[in-house]
Amino acid sequence: MIAFLKKLLSTSKKSIRLSSDYNTSVNKMKPPDTIRGITVLEKPLLDKRIKVFYLMINKSQLQTILPIIKSSLMKLEKFKPVQHADDDVHIYLNPDSIKGWCSFLPEVQESLEKLSVSECNLNSMDFIVKYENYTAENLLKGILPVDKEGVSSFTKIGHIVHVNLREHLLPYKNIIGEILFDKVPGCESVVNKVNIIDNTYRNFSMEILKGGDNMITTVKENSCSFKFDFSKVYWNSRLCTEHERIVKGMGEGAVLFDVFAGVGPFSIPVAKKKCFVYANDLNPESFKWLNHNFKANKVCETYFKSFNKDGRAFIQNDIKENLPQHLVKGQQIFIIMNLPAMAVEFLDTFEGLFQPDELPNFTLAPTIYVYCFAKGINHMEIARKLVVDNFRCDISDKIIDIFRVRTVSSLKEMMRVKIRLDRDILIGNCKKRKLEDSLELNNKKYNLGEDGEERQKEN
Repeated sequence: MIAFLKKLLSTSKKSIRLSSDYNTSVNKMKPPDTIRGITVLEKPLLDKRIKVFYLMINKSQLQTILPIIKSSLMKLEKFKPVQHADDDVHIYLNPDSIKGWCSFLPEVQESLEKLSVSECNLNSMDFIVKYENYTAENLLKGILPVDKEGVSSFTKIGHIVHVNLREHLLPYKNIIGEILFDKVPGCESVVNKVNIIDNTYRNFSMEILKGGDNMITTVKENSCSFKFDFSKVYWNSRLCTEHERIVKGMGEGAVLFDVFAGVGPFSIPVAKKKCFVYANDLNPESFKWLNHNFKANKVCETYFKSFNKDGRAFIQNDIKENLPQHLVKGQQIFIIMNLPAMAVEFLDTFEGLFQPDELPNFTLAPTIYVYCFAKGINHMEIARKLVVDNFRCDISDKIIDIFRVRTVSSLKEMMRVKIRLDRDILIGNCKKRKLEDSLELNNKKYNLGEDGEERQKEN
């Protein structure tokens, strides 16, 4: 019975994006309007008295009646809508939808009456909704200004909850921190980013809004665990799906050059698949945790090498040194450049990387995945232009695919551009780029589909 009730009433605790359907006129279980604009959390102010109906039935009837009325149960945090009292059971109902027997649909009334449950079994009582009964979503939307953007989402990195508060929310930062600390399961610290990500080491300054200052945390992803100091390295939990997409696309025996590897979200799971991985990051802290995670996940040393270099030096030296041996074996080779703020600026390093006599003949060209931010309306064309403009030669026909990874903010998308790194680029044999010509070619090659995404035209 307990297992049945848990399954029936379970809700996802993994969702961290807040919904937008909160402000309805019939929501009796939202916080009182008097809390709007408070900056100090006084929990007694949140007490709200409401009228609640409940069905009183015999314990033996529970398993047959509960499925009939499950959509009408009262759902509150820290509250069980089914409560036992001696031989009776009280089933508490949603006050927004059940205001008497007539609130039940006719077919529900009929089903209940067949089980000897009638209006006589329906009772009412005064119920006080308290702080512990509200979700973080209810509280934040009840407190923050209605005419400005609120806390639409947050990320959870192990025991750390991370928010990016806009300037108009800073007066509410302490109360936001306290609510998230109380309401997010497993939360031990709430932090707010206080400046933009540093492009050199991809980390940012932060302030602790609530909780302890232990920023060393562990995240599990793609059957691997990643430990790191969140205050000193870059990690974005919203990229979990992208990490998984790329890792799944690499079969055993493939080769990965990870130019900006971070703590290893691409490199570690790929190496565990017995792919050959060359992982690099300039940040000494990222490099330290990259190697820690390599060992902690028991990756075979045969498949993993790590480097602590600038991305350009890694391409010019280590990719150049190791690429030929994999090309002659006909292995599938991938180069990942996940530094969206500036990765495209490193693309020209591949042009003329080899002299013609240094590069062996090969049939399977390496694939570059380069990430970038597209700011504007036509994010596909913006991403393509960023890539094309950062090559000295015309590589417009080398672009295989452009993919939208995630929305960062209004008119800002994180994009992934897939490039075929063929012999002409590697020996600098492409014709010099003429931007007008390359854009004209792209316009002929791509068009917009009905869903607004660009599709490559069939030849």
